[in-house]
Amino acid sequence: MPVKARIAGALLACAVLSACNGGGGGGSASSGGGAPTAGGPAPTGLQQCQAVSTLPTTTTVPASPTNAPTNGTVQSALILVPSGRHSLGVYLRNPWTGAVVDRGYVPTGQGASGIAVSAGRFVYVANKTDGTISAYVWDSTTDALASLGSAIASGPGTASLAVVGPTLYALNSGNDTISAFAIGSNGTLALSGTTAPLTASLTSLVAGSGILYGLAADGITSFGTGSGAPSALTTTALSGVIAGAADSQGNLFVLTSGQVVALHAAAGGTLSQQDSVPLPSGFTASALSVGANQLNVVGQGSGDMELVTFPIQSGGVACPTSAVLGSSGQASGALVSPGGHTVYITDATRDELVAYTATTAGSGPTLLGSVRTRPTPHGLAGLVATVSVAPQMLYVVDQGTNQILGYGVGANGALTGLTTTGNGGNGPSAGAISPDGATFYASDWSNGGPGGVMSLPIHSDGTLGAAAGPYAAGNSPMGLSADPSGRYLYVANSNYDNATGSNGPGSITGFSLSSPPALTELSGSPTATSGLYPMLLTVDPTGHYLYVAQYASNTVGGFSISPDTGALTAPTTAATGNNPWTVITGPAGRHLYVSNNGYGAQVSIYRIDAANGTLVPATTPTLTLANGKKPLGLAIGPKGRRLYVATQEATDGTSNGVVEVFTRNDPLASGVGWDPIPVALNSATPFTDAYGLAIGHNGKALYVVDNVSCTPVSSTDCTPNDGNIQALAIPSFSQARNAAAYTSLGVTTTGSQPVQAIPGGGLG
Repeated sequence: MPVKARIAGALLACAVLSACNGGGGGGSASSGGGAPTAGGPAPTGLQQCQAVSTLPTTTTVPASPTNAPTNGTVQSALILVPSGRHSLGVYLRNPWTGAVVDRGYVPTGQGASGIAVSAGRFVYVANKTDGTISAYVWDSTTDALASLGSAIASGPGTASLAVVGPTLYALNSGNDTISAFAIGSNGTLALSGTTAPLTASLTSLVAGSGILYGLAADGITSFGTGSGAPSALTTTALSGVIAGAADSQGNLFVLTSGQVVALHAAAGGTLSQQDSVPLPSGFTASALSVGANQLNVVGQGSGDMELVTFPIQSGGVACPTSAVLGSSGQASGALVSPGGHTVYITDATRDELVAYTATTAGSGPTLLGSVRTRPTPHGLAGLVATVSVAPQMLYVVDQGTNQILGYGVGANGALTGLTTTGNGGNGPSAGAISPDGATFYASDWSNGGPGGVMSLPIHSDGTLGAAAGPYAAGNSPMGLSADPSGRYLYVANSNYDNATGSNGPGSITGFSLSSPPALTELSGSPTATSGLYPMLLTVDPTGHYLYVAQYASNTVGGFSISPDTGALTAPTTAATGNNPWTVITGPAGRHLYVSNNGYGAQVSIYRIDAANGTLVPATTPTLTLANGKKPLGLAIGPKGRRLYVATQEATDGTSNGVVEVFTRNDPLASGVGWDPIPVALNSATPFTDAYGLAIGHNGKALYVVDNVSCTPVSSTDCTPNDGNIQALAIPSFSQARNAAAYTSLGVTTTGSQPVQAIPGGGLG
């Protein structure tokens, strides 16, 4: 059934049921947004649906920050997603772009499912498989979620958590009990009591205002709270209960298989019903979240995920608006961000966290971004976190001078000048920054012989400290990539023989980052690659898989990463075009992009199978560069809608390189690929050998590494041994196909042979 028809059916059901309930004391809804007229009480039950035409058509949402700071601190929504693969994903809302920023993950117990937050900074995860609770604290000094120690035992099948006052309550579904834990001033837990087995088998807990609610399939039990185990107060019958959420005014909202019910808690825990509004017909609900003025329910309709938004007025629920989210999958959780700007949804079948604007205005919610989570996300929670904003920097790996060059970045993305340099070893070929933003790593090429990795601390002002190392790797190390949990670093050893120009079997060396800046090689490392001359590599956002371009074999090799040891095992090899060079994942982690630098001038695109990491050609399997340009560097926008490709001269050597931009309108829609016709960019100073690409953390600038290691077509084409970084302003997406909109922000001269640019600072 079309969406409009389903909504119309729901509204008709509201009106019919309201009429059946009678006048409720003679009051009627006025044209002023549902307020009662004089002469009767406020309408109750289903009567608000009679006035749906007079209710506001948009939901008021707090304004998003317009000018995020460039240093100091900023408040951001911190989104936490437990997954069944013993981990808790950590995500931030980027205050400049609104996109989701993946900040890695922390290990939990087995079968992470429920989650709760206390005091705006302590985070607790229920581990259903091993019956424990993991505890963490958001540390604003390090911008990280830190463990509070070993998991604490709760009971068999710990499935749901709720915080009421100074107590954490845990539902143990294995024996139908509730354990109570006193929360210490530092967030640690101490068991204070456990109930006897309950008469009802509860499915989840909901924290109310001084009351704990236990939800069962056929009703709600109210529990008194305090010290020790909770005591049952009253039970309210309600069939088909799926989920619940409470607001700070003492209202409880319950999602059932057919409706949303609003209840109010009176003294003694007794619940009185205020409203019940039917769900749209054909819609199967799975989760809900309550905000200041809206209730969001997610589920499936006609094969797609849908978001149904109910306006809230004085604790009552009005008839909904609905929007198809264009993504087949199974919604497992919903959350209105603490600031009220965003609705976050977890998809358990696609293993994703997706963000939409929290509004019903115009055509409905707008996609802000998505990231792939670790497998089987089970709900989500959020808090307002204070996050450090380090000075934005652009670090450039300069192979000719053996240095790491650090440039300041202005508010508009323009480079403000060289502010720091560091020792990159003997011919550094690539760099990477640790997930916490505290360390820069550079691969030490060492003229084609045995090489290593240099480790340089990044100070709070963005300057680089004294380098440690090199830490031994294999022959001719190239690409670097860090695991998003911040525990492991990997380097591709190309095994290129500089003297003979030959390629031997390559390998990947893995290091532990447990004692920065020192590196410790992982047990069992290095791991052989499946192809010759491994070049650049990347770890996907979930930390599950590593992919490496195998230049001399025309393949990309894939490895699965052990979350416990960091060890690599090879699950896949996929054919590419000629001479693959750069590999990157999209911001959602669903796709892998590979630039093929040889004849054919193509970018290969693959879909990453979340279950095993294998690569399958995407809807648009290849993108072909204009005029035979040879692609090298790749970068993709924070929402996955623009792919930037740096190109060298044409294969016939008759023209210089450019940057080509491919676009797509909806990165989540099934079957919608990239526009095959790119837009070619150039600046006031034409590119000679566009080599590497980077996008600033604030999303305002594209940085193009011009290697300028060329054979001049004429004496004015390039200056030997002089490279540069060119900055281009990134326009709005509506101007994405207008090359003139990418205005120059300046050209900055570097040393000879710059090969890679890595943004630093910002949110890290």
